Amino acid sequence: MQRILKSSVLLLVASILSPVSRGADNTAASPIVPVGAPKSEFVDDPGNGKDPFFPRSSRRKVVVRTVETAPPDPTVPSFIKLKGISSAQGRKLAIINNYTLGEGEERELKVNGQILKLRCIEIKEKSVIIESGGATKEIPLHSNLQ
Repeated sequence: MQRILKSSVLLLVASILSPVSRGADNTAASPIVPVGAPKSEFVDDPGNGKDPFFPRSSRRKVVVRTVETAPPDPTVPSFIKLKGISSAQGRKLAIINNYTLGEGEERELKVNGQILKLRCIEIKEKSVIIESGGATKEIPLHSNLQ
C-alpha cells in the first residue's frame, strides 16, 4: 500500500513540474504551429453566402445596400387613352382605357403589369384632365372617335 502511495505522489509531483503542463509560458519547447506559417482569418460577411446547414434560417441578416437615385419626373403615361365621354342626368362620365370614371373619382388601373392610380379631375366636351403620380395632363378624345 505504501508503495502505491509513494508512486502516486511521485507521479503527481512529476506532472506539476513537467514543462508541458506549464501552458502558454513554454510554447517554444513544443511548437504546434510552424514558425512563419500564415495566420488564418475568418471573415463573416452576412451579405454573401448562406448557412450550409440551415439555408432557410434567418440568423444571418442580409444587408441590403441601396443606391440613391433621383425620383422619376412625375408624368402621365402615354398609354392612357380617352375612348369616350357621356353625359346623363347632368353627370359627366369618361371612358379611359375601358374604365368609366366620373369627375373627382379615383381608380387603380393595371397596365403592363404595373398598378397606376388615376384620378379624373375634370371632364370637358372633347377632353379630360387627369392626375397620375402627382402630374396632371389633358387627354383629348381618341382621334378615331371625334
